[in-house]
Amino acid sequence: MWKVIYIAKDISLAKSLGKVLKDKGIITILNQLEMNQDELNGNVEILVPHCEAKEAVNVINQSLLYDNNLLNDID
Repeated sequence: MWKVIYIAKDISLAKSLGKVLKDKGIITILNQLEMNQDELNGNVEILVPHCEAKEAVNVINQSLLYDNNLLNDID
């Protein structure tokens, strides 16, 4: 069973966070919720296995807090 742990503002941020999770050994699924004319815009759900949700949330929180590069490209 999969659980949504984060909704990213765009696919770029979602892919960056997905890579961080993958590097920690956590499997992810990205699910784009809406599509605008530009495919790179729109909210993207990040899903992980239910049993890894707590760890994944902690990894994302630490990444967003300590890695300013994840948020630099977003405006």
